[in-house]
Parts: sequence; C-alpha cells; structure tokens
Amino acid sequence: MILADSSILIAYLRDAPPEIERVLLSGQVAICGVTRAEILHGARTEKDVEVLLTILADFDDIPIPGSVWTALGRNLFRLRTGGISVAFQDALVATLAIETGCELWSLDHHFSLMRTALPNLELFTPSA
Repeated sequence: MILADSSILIAYLRDAPPEIERVLLSGQVAICGVTRAEILHGARTEKDVEVLLTILADFDDIPIPGSVWTALGRNLFRLRTGGISVAFQDALVATLAIETGCELWSLDHHFSLMRTALPNLELFTPSA
C-alpha cells in the first residue's frame, strides 16, 4: 500500500499530472486523517469543502493506532538529535508509513532528508 501525503493530492487537484493520476487511480493509494485535514484546511468555501470531501471519499483511510504516538515521539527525538527539523504532521505521516509498512509518497523533499534519521522510511517513486 502507498500512503500519499497532502503534496500529492494538492498536485492532483491543481493540474493532475499524468503520473500522479495514474498511480492515484490504481487503487493502491491510501491517505490518513492528517492528510484529509490538511486538504480540507485549504478549502476556500463551503462548496470547496463538499467537493473535496467527495474526492477524499475515494481513498482508503489508514487509521492512526495508539501505538503510533510512542513511535512518533521516538522518531521526533531521532529527527531532532539528527539536526532535522520538520513539521509535526509530516513526522506523524512518516511514522504512520513506517509503522504500517506503507511506502510514503510525497513531493516534499524533506522526507528524503528524514530518511537519514529514520532509515525504515520507505519512499514511493512512480515508475515511468
């Protein structure tokens, strides 16, 4: 399973690059509550919220189990002591990917940097 972060969905919503659309339509992509909230946060109107909810309903949801919170704390420690500063929600999405055995799909380059402190983080890259 592939866990997509908000950068993938934002790119899809803005201009739907073919490689992103192809993978999203494969049925192998899921999102989590953090990504869902980030996408809805970007809505400008109530109508936008409703449209986004319809789009988001097409994705499987990976729940955040209670055990992830301790793992997140450890990972935040590893990142901080490794000199890597990232947004809390990105550390949470990365930790969820690690803990659930998903590949993380993002356009944000800081996830590659995070791998130096979190070597179990597997990143997804679409094939041509």
